Amino acid sequence: MDVESLLNPAGESHALMEASDKEIYQCVIDSIVAHENIEINGGDDVDEDIPIEPHPTRRDVLKAVSTINRYIDDRNDPITRKFEAILGSFKRQLRLEATTSLKETVITDFFQKS
Repeated sequence: MDVESLLNPAGESHALMEASDKEIYQCVIDSIVAHENIEINGGDDVDEDIPIEPHPTRRDVLKAVSTINRYIDDRNDPITRKFEAILGSFKRQLRLEATTSLKETVITDFFQKS
């Protein structure tokens, strides 16, 4: 088997030769129209009945990082150490985001006015 027969199988190249310019043009136009009307026709074929899984919380991710760190503590190869450094950076970034998203309060915010 040569490279030419792998790149251009006989069945595929024969079907391409049979298509006329009009048929190719019509397929392209149909594709453009379908793409423009995707919202009208109901969008893509995603099943709306399937519940979307919520994103994990920051706390869940930090717990997962801790679990992975406990697992790789016993390993001592270069890839594991690089992965551990990346996880440490990611953990620091998550904690920084948590700190910067805090809202300042004063003690009077915790008492109700009567």
